[in-house]
Amino acid sequence: MKKRILSLALVVVIFVLTTSCKKETEVTTPTFDAAAAKTEVEARAKVFVEALNTKDSVGLANCYTTDAKFMQPNDKTVEGRANIQKLFGMWMKGPMMQIRINTVEVWGDENMLAAENNWSFLNESGKTVDTGKSIEIYKKEDGVWKLHRDCYNSDLPPSPPAPVAPAK
Repeated sequence: MKKRILSLALVVVIFVLTTSCKKETEVTTPTFDAAAAKTEVEARAKVFVEALNTKDSVGLANCYTTDAKFMQPNDKTVEGRANIQKLFGMWMKGPMMQIRINTVEVWGDENMLAAENNWSFLNESGKTVDTGKSIEIYKKEDGVWKLHRDCYNSDLPPSPPAPVAPAK
């Protein structure tokens, strides 16, 4: 009798342990689609190129978040969409070259993306006059990936400093 009770108790304990400790495997579906994010960034680059090439400073500024930073070579950082629009507006008053942008790689997550690009400037006859690269950080604003940080530089060597007149 004792053997039977002991066996039954052992079976109950094993049953309780195996059912209560059983881990349920959760199937999680990733919510972030890296390929779709790259496609979105490439589409945003086309909007940027179109705005720059048509001298649309408002459209260009709208490619940036309200608190964006534009970091061009040999100059101070321009902060905020309104100031970025003013800068591009000043550039657009003069002759502008056309730009082409090729997105090399995009990485990140649903909160922030980084993009590596190659770019080139072409003169009015279509000749490439400058090439370079950029790193851009994108952040979603109002459901749209926008430039949050934009930093670029040229592949050309820096220009020599302007000569300084000797003091008299």
